[in-house]
Amino acid sequence: MSQRRRRESRQIRSSLKTSTVEGSWWAVMYGMVETYFGAFFEFLKYSSYEISILSTFPIFFGALFQNLTGWFYGILRSRKTLIILLKFIQTIIIPLILYAGYSSGNFLLLLGFICIYYAVAMSQMSPWTSWMGYLVPGRLRGRYFGNRSQVVRIFMLISSLIAGTVLNSFEDTNTFNGFIFIFSIGMVANFGCMYYIKRQYEPIDTSKDEKVEIVESSVEMTKELKRFITYDSLSEFSFHVSGPLMMVYWLRDLNFDYIELAILINVSQVLGLFSMRYWGKRIDHSGTYTTIRFTSFWIAILPVFWVFLYYLPKELILPGSIVIASLASLMFSGRALALDNRLYEHMKSKEMIKITSKRVFFRGLSIFIGGLIGGVLTKYESSFYSLIQLETIIHGVMMFSTILRLAVWLYFLRNTKAVI
Repeated sequence: MSQRRRRESRQIRSSLKTSTVEGSWWAVMYGMVETYFGAFFEFLKYSSYEISILSTFPIFFGALFQNLTGWFYGILRSRKTLIILLKFIQTIIIPLILYAGYSSGNFLLLLGFICIYYAVAMSQMSPWTSWMGYLVPGRLRGRYFGNRSQVVRIFMLISSLIAGTVLNSFEDTNTFNGFIFIFSIGMVANFGCMYYIKRQYEPIDTSKDEKVEIVESSVEMTKELKRFITYDSLSEFSFHVSGPLMMVYWLRDLNFDYIELAILINVSQVLGLFSMRYWGKRIDHSGTYTTIRFTSFWIAILPVFWVFLYYLPKELILPGSIVIASLASLMFSGRALALDNRLYEHMKSKEMIKITSKRVFFRGLSIFIGGLIGGVLTKYESSFYSLIQLETIIHGVMMFSTILRLAVWLYFLRNTKAVI
């Protein structure tokens, strides 16, 4: 028995190292593909309202679809097999997105393929979270995920910067060829991700904790867990009222080109990147709730900074954008890490797939409603111009988002004692 435990411990340690390598391949895919979805929609000349729909409705659709993850797991009985299958489908959808966006010019067809992409992408989250929950010891989660996230973000930063440089080099000829190039690299990277997932160790004795019945729609959750998911969903709603419009704001209102966009996205990520070890240690020392509370307040007031930035002298706009985006990257990095660790604390290694699926569903629904509201506000911008003197309608959306963010923070996080 002791030999078996030692063998399993070695397999787990090896698998956690392999997971970091796998995450690096995923980061290349993300940096090359998903980071530039917004730029691709802008290249196709869709309106702000249409871009909001393309950026948020697929997330809602994916959140609906991923509720079936537990059922698929019940059939396959393997998280590893399920994730590899979903990643394969995700990869072959990428060229279809390119075709639907450029060759067909059909908005609904493009929306359909983006929905499928996010459905299979988001369906990977629950089995992966459940899998890692069994592999990573509770006392080391903050440190491990902090270190892993830092390595992953390095590759995300490098790949995203390369992608922006590629797009900029094609801007004077045919930008679409640039998107073909970077999306193709993303596909290759996703195959690399699948290879390393296949090499990871999967425990075989945890299926009893993931009992799945497709008719069982309710999961016994504690009051604290319900409040956590409610806060998580409402905060995502408030963020995404303005969030999907940031790419539009940078490219249209601040007039950044692709290389400036790449610089903004990637330089700002450096602070978030090198903060992951700090956040991991802070979470282990101060707790998840304190970190969530601190970072969420700064995130709440970030849109105000973006509005003030617009009125700076032109030569200060890009440096100012990098400063604000760096602060955003720092706070979102800490908050995301703290939220994930907080969820592990609530779940206590039981029914992880179903509970995570519920979290993803409500987040997806909230993101879509928030993005839809933001898009509708930009669609009827003439009404806003008659009410408020705005340089750009997105400023009005940002201020509305700020009010919502502060309201959520005050309701859930004003107390220094943990309530989520």
